[in-house]
Amino acid sequence: MTATAATGAGSGGGGSAGPILKKGALGLWDDTVIAVSSTAPAYSIATSMGLLGVAVLLAGPAIIWVAFIPVTGIAFAYYYMNRVEPPNCGAAYHWAAKALGPVAGFSNGWVVIMTDLFFMAFAGPQGGAALLQLFNAWGVTSIGGMDFTPANTNLTIIVGVGFLALVTYMVLVGIKIAATFQWLLLAIEYVIVLGFSIIGFFHKGGSGFTLDWLNPLSVGGWGPFAQGMVVAVFFYWGWDTAANLNEETEDGSLNPGKAGIIGMFLLLVLFLIASISIQETLTPAEIQANSATTLTAFADKMVGQQWGSLAILAFLSSTVATLQTTLLPSVRTAFSMGRDGMLGPMWAVVHPKWQTPWIGTLVMGGLAAGISLLTIGLGSSLGAIVGAGVNAIGLLVAFYYGMVGIACVVYYRHSLTNNIRAFVFAGVFPLFGALSLFGVGIYDTWYLWTGANGTFAVSASNGEFEVLVPAVVLIAAVPIYLYQRARRHPASMNAKPEVAPANALA
Repeated sequence: MTATAATGAGSGGGGSAGPILKKGALGLWDDTVIAVSSTAPAYSIATSMGLLGVAVLLAGPAIIWVAFIPVTGIAFAYYYMNRVEPPNCGAAYHWAAKALGPVAGFSNGWVVIMTDLFFMAFAGPQGGAALLQLFNAWGVTSIGGMDFTPANTNLTIIVGVGFLALVTYMVLVGIKIAATFQWLLLAIEYVIVLGFSIIGFFHKGGSGFTLDWLNPLSVGGWGPFAQGMVVAVFFYWGWDTAANLNEETEDGSLNPGKAGIIGMFLLLVLFLIASISIQETLTPAEIQANSATTLTAFADKMVGQQWGSLAILAFLSSTVATLQTTLLPSVRTAFSMGRDGMLGPMWAVVHPKWQTPWIGTLVMGGLAAGISLLTIGLGSSLGAIVGAGVNAIGLLVAFYYGMVGIACVVYYRHSLTNNIRAFVFAGVFPLFGALSLFGVGIYDTWYLWTGANGTFAVSASNGEFEVLVPAVVLIAAVPIYLYQRARRHPASMNAKPEVAPANALA
């Protein structure tokens, strides 16, 4: 059995240049399910509500709806940039390269890949811990004398690597199988999270609801506001996976963009309902004390540990779902970059039967498993590692989302005055989203760095270290780009930025 690989020409080589992925495998609602699953609602709520509580206390719901505005501006940028023909699964990489040049494109693609790798590295062990926690809730704490509690770090890692192997296999053998699996996992977590949220409105026991919860002026300063916004960006991160599947989607120039926008509104509703219900059920101290397991503490307080284990099941299904949907965009971004010659040709090898980038999938899954071992070696608790990961990923996501927003405005600049709709939704809204995310990212970087009081330590709980990780990722893009350019000389690295024709949005 042979595989194919080729190098496309031009800036971003479109979906028709070089090897081809399986076309028409997904519909609009498949894309929407993947967009929402990629955000992992149950996972985001479980791991980020505590961090949001630490940053802004009870103003979490306010930060959630405020963050929705700039991120939705980027969703509209994705919608319009996805209309660029032919569809290209490189998405954020391809569009930045087309509108801003190859350096910007490579940097954006590099950040997408590294962000996804970092996330999978700590989310895999979290899935392992969740499975052991589920066994414990059912009364199983040891098997054959082996400790089956989350405190058994080695077993947690092994189980987490097992989950990474599972999702790698499913992504490897076909996108339709992966999408069907996402329908099942999303149904489980949505039903459980919404069910517990509704119960929480009647159970009470936490703080009494006031309109200040929805008032961003109640946050208490720009520092907490910026840190809360970075956490909220992580809440929403993931819907853009739909855009990386545009080459495998029916009507790939429209449906992935629509799926991202639809997904954003579904997520806003769920996050607001869940965050308000959690704050009405848990006290601020309880939320912060269970920062990595907020959803489980929320359910246990209402219905006891036995029925509360359903929350662990929702978290587990959400974690596995997001592992899979995080692997998808990283591999397809690398595939697009490999097809253009921006990365090595192995990334553009397509399996002749499954029509997936199989070598890239195996490599990316293996790298995530390897990095997970290194993250546990930081000597911090899993909760601290998750907290540092959320901050680092939030900063990196703010960067590459912002780049797409800028790319949209620059690419369509000659056609934005054709009508008011184009001016607002392809111009003003994406530009506002990009500048907002850049501003929040810069301020939060300063806030974390100065908050460490000049004391650096290789620790997940050190502010300077949290800033250093995303900074190293961004800086590393430069020498790697220069190396690729010197070694490969692809035409895509000399391509000039393009501009949409004046009537593109007429």
